[in-house]
Amino acid sequence: MIYVGLDLHKRYITACAIDAVGQLVAEDRRLGTELAALGAWLGRLTAPVTVVLEATLYWAWLEQQLTALGYTVLVAHPYQVKLIWQARTKTDPIDARKLAELARVHLLPAIWIPDAATRAQRQLLRGRAFLVRQRTVLKNRIHAYLTAENLRCPALDLYSRAGRAWLATVGLPPVVRRQVDLLLANLDLLTTQIGGLDKYIQRHVRQDPVAQRLQTIPGVGPFGALLLQAEIGPIQRFRGAPELAAYAGLVPSTQSSGGKTHHGPVGRGSPWLKWIVIEIIQAHKLAPGPVGQHYHKLLRAKGKPKATVAAARKFCTYLYWMLKEEWSYTEWLRQHDRPEVRPMQPLGSVA
Repeated sequence: MIYVGLDLHKRYITACAIDAVGQLVAEDRRLGTELAALGAWLGRLTAPVTVVLEATLYWAWLEQQLTALGYTVLVAHPYQVKLIWQARTKTDPIDARKLAELARVHLLPAIWIPDAATRAQRQLLRGRAFLVRQRTVLKNRIHAYLTAENLRCPALDLYSRAGRAWLATVGLPPVVRRQVDLLLANLDLLTTQIGGLDKYIQRHVRQDPVAQRLQTIPGVGPFGALLLQAEIGPIQRFRGAPELAAYAGLVPSTQSSGGKTHHGPVGRGSPWLKWIVIEIIQAHKLAPGPVGQHYHKLLRAKGKPKATVAAARKFCTYLYWMLKEEWSYTEWLRQHDRPEVRPMQPLGSVA
């Protein structure tokens, strides 16, 4: 077996190949990023090849192409690789070799690689979230122009029909009017594009039973249900609810030594999963239920940020078992609220 570490860069790839005992087999410091160049270099290796790379830059494309060529591909978590292997001297050949060495000794912190359908779904949903954020930027920019002119919309929503009618007739300086009109044109274009994505998402959700069950959760719509499903992936890859919460970046770090224990900030995790879970928790704060009760119980003692993270961590427990047991949110609450019944066993004789 030959282990090949690839250090990816925008304009070149540094490759290092070692055998099962750690001896250097081949090395190239500046391979081209084209698949043909990399494939020709890998083709000169005789033994079975395992390719190792970090989850950075174009790793998803390269993993897909190399897998199609028949190679075994492992993708490592960059931050965890840095924690495992730190060196005072950092060069491209050293980085490539350390990936190959970690794979050889079975210490590589490999990540789960989603399939092509899950990747496409993630790209679609993340792209939709990006457009919504851009639309929010445009709205805030228009509000800033109006505030600078000391103008306030009499309508409750500036972007409702009444608000847009007022905005079209309000007196603005020529330069500001031109900027506002350009922003409104971009705002309308983004709204049309987001609406088209929403129609596709709604059609997809109607054919997905898992997404329909997730929509029974308060605060979860079609977009949130699909994003949860895409970011989590198969629930079987988690051994329990704590692992799901840790994957979402909702578990605080712990340092315990010499009888002293200190809990630090939450760890790194999936930023998109953490974002959508925190958004869902905002609805649970106002809705009756165990998650909202847990939040309000901790609010006064811990403060809003810590209480929100704790409620999100509790929500991940519910989410895990909903996906594991194929329950709706109502069925999970029914199971959760049911008192535990244990059979009474007669005591045995002591003699």
